[in-house]
Amino acid sequence: MRWTRLFAVTSCVGFALTSAYAVAMQTPPAPAPAAAAPPAGPGLTLINDRCGFCHSTAQIFSARKTPAAWGATVQSMADRGAEVSPEEQKTIVDYLAANYAAAPGAPGADAVPPPPGAK
Repeated sequence: MRWTRLFAVTSCVGFALTSAYAVAMQTPPAPAPAAAAPPAGPGLTLINDRCGFCHSTAQIFSARKTPAAWGATVQSMADRGAEVSPEEQKTIVDYLAANYAAAPGAPGADAVPPPPGAK
C-alpha cells in the first residue's frame, strides 16, 4: 500500500514539473526594448542620405561627442569622401550636437577619428 501511495505522489509531482516545463518553453521571450528613434530634423535627413553609404546610422546615433568632436568627425568623413557641402556639414554637426552631445568631461567625449591615411 505504501508503494502505491509513493508511486502516486511521485507521478503527480513528475507530471506537475513536466507540465510547468512545457508551459515555460511555450512562453515567448520578452521583446528587447526598442532603441529610441532619432529626432526628426534636416540633419537626420542628411545623415540618412549621406552617411549610411559607408556605415550604419546606428553607429552614429550610439556615439556621444562634444560639438567640437562632432565637427571634427564630420570633417574627417568629408575628407574621406563623404559628399557633403560645408552648409550640409554645419547642419549635420548642429543636429548631432543638439541631440547626441556628450556630458562635459565624459570619457571619450572628444574622441576624433584619425586623419585620412593614418594607420
